[in-house]
Formats: sequence, structure tokens, C-alpha cells
Amino acid sequence: MQRSFYVTTRGRRNTTIKDVARHAGVSTATVSRVLNGSPSVKNELVERVRLSVAQLGYHPNAAARTLKTKKANAIGILVPDISNPYFMQIIKGIEDVMSLDFSLLMASSDEDSKKETKLLNVLSEDRIDCLVVATAGGNDEVIRAIDEKGTPVVLVDRLPDSLANEMDSVVEDNVWSAYELVQSMIKLGIKSLGIIHGPMSASTAFQRASGCMSAIRHHAPELVVRQYYGDFTLESGERAVEHFLQGDVPAAIVAMNNLMAIGAISTLMRRGFVIGKDIMLGSYGAIENHLLFDSSLRYVEQDSRTLGKLVGNVVQRRLEDRNAEVVSHVVKQQLGATFK
Repeated sequence: MQRSFYVTTRGRRNTTIKDVARHAGVSTATVSRVLNGSPSVKNELVERVRLSVAQLGYHPNAAARTLKTKKANAIGILVPDISNPYFMQIIKGIEDVMSLDFSLLMASSDEDSKKETKLLNVLSEDRIDCLVVATAGGNDEVIRAIDEKGTPVVLVDRLPDSLANEMDSVVEDNVWSAYELVQSMIKLGIKSLGIIHGPMSASTAFQRASGCMSAIRHHAPELVVRQYYGDFTLESGERAVEHFLQGDVPAAIVAMNNLMAIGAISTLMRRGFVIGKDIMLGSYGAIENHLLFDSSLRYVEQDSRTLGKLVGNVVQRRLEDRNAEVVSHVVKQQLGATFK
């Protein structure tokens, strides 16, 4: 029977192999692969790492390495918000793929980098076979250290630049999807646009913002743009609309996730706006909400359950072969629309 647990925080210690990496002039991930006997490292780098290990007198913790070879049949999952339907479906997708013998230990960072640090330490202390992370940002070194110490990490939804190509990842093409969404709004002939961004500490928010502005530069450089920086919550969508209504109301609003879009819709309707007539609305993510029955909306169709299944497949592959080549899956999502 598959079991799920929610994880809370407590402290732990950290150790790294940064000295060897710095001495050899390579990444810590390369040092880890050499120490684990991965065949994917070039001979020249292998020799450099081995020389540095010898010169520095570095001795991997044999007891810890032995412990990691024993299967715990548990997967750690850390996401910004377990209650968000998007992440719920990712977790369901992982469950669809993983054997019922595996337990899932789940935790929410609440988009709080400091809380995420504590939870990463807690999860890595526990005997887990793999850690799946959608990072809030600011913990690249902590995540790297966990991977180097023998617990493989699979990044989902968010891929910080510094971790790209170092560990397995499954992400959306956020730049492309945001570009397509904003382009579809521009094609409506709008003269002004309000954009509700997520927190720039999250790679998804930064990439979607990049896609938005790229579409504007290419297709409507004269467009009047107002921007609001939220935190991916429903409440920040509400606050964004109140902010936009204080000045010249934009002809369209686009929210960079569905929770902020729901907040925007509810506030606009409460203020008497008819969406699709008085103002156009776009959402990065579909909205399964009764408000849609009375609204027109253009959105990015995120198939997060399929994304989760892909994560599950990557986890299985990594558990079967710890030294396999790093894989990175970038998924392009499609646009959808509802009309009143």
C-alpha cells in the first residue's frame, strides 16, 4: 500500500565536497560522479579529481555511502504549495508511476526560501531513495549538496540556472508558453496590458516574465504595459487588480499562474466588470472554477498530471542506475480558451 506523509521542520548539519571541486577546477557534481564511478566523465577530469582527492586527503564517508545503498522505498517531495491543484496533480502523476511499495514524504515550502532550507535538511536526514523538488529559489547549494551526498534529486517545474545539467529535471517551457499567451492577447487588438507576475526568486516566474516581455517587444512595442509583482497566491491576484484599477484600467490582464488569475477574476466581477466584454483576461494555467462559466478566458493548458508521470519515470530510471546520464525534459504546453 502506498503511503503519504507530511513533513515539518527541524535542524541538521551540512557537509560538502567543495574543496575537492575547487582544487580540481571542476563542479561538485563532477567530483560526485567520479567518486561514484560514473562512466560519463572524461578521463582528463577523472584524473584531475583523483589527484585532488589524493593531495587533499579527502576520504568519503564510507558509512554514509553504505547506508545510501540500502533502499528505503521512500520518495521525498518538496513543492511550494501542496494544496495548489497544479502540484497536487504532479504528485498524483508520480503516484501513478511509482510502485505501491514506495511511501511519499511530502512538504510545502510556501514559497519561503528559509523554510525550504529547513525542509530540505529534514527530508535529506530521513532515509529516502530520491528527492523531488520544485524549489522556491535561493537553495541551489543545499540541493546540490544533497545530490552529491548520495540522495539523487529530480527537479520539477523549476530549474535554477546553476543546477541545469547537474541533475535530472522535468520542467515546462515557460518562456515559450508565456510568449504564446501574451501574443494571443495582442492579436485581440488591445492597446494596454496588465501583467501579474509571480515572485522573481522562482525560476518559473522569471522565465514567464521574460516570455511576456519578448512577445511585447516582437509584436506590440507600442503597447502600454502595467506590471504587478505577486507571489503566485490568489490574494496577490486580488491585490494586483485593485492596483490596476487605481489608474488607467488596462484593456486586458494576464496572470502568470491560475491562482492569481482566480483572484483577478473574482475581484473584477465583484467590481462589476464583465470579462470578455469590459476587459480581457489571460491565465498561465487553466481554471477549474465556477467563475469560468460566466467568463471568457485565454490560458495555457498545463497537463501537470502527465508532467508528474514523467517525473515518476525519471525517478525510476535514476533509482535503477545512479550513474546514468543526466536527463532534462522540457515540455511545451498548449493554449486553450473558453468563451461566454
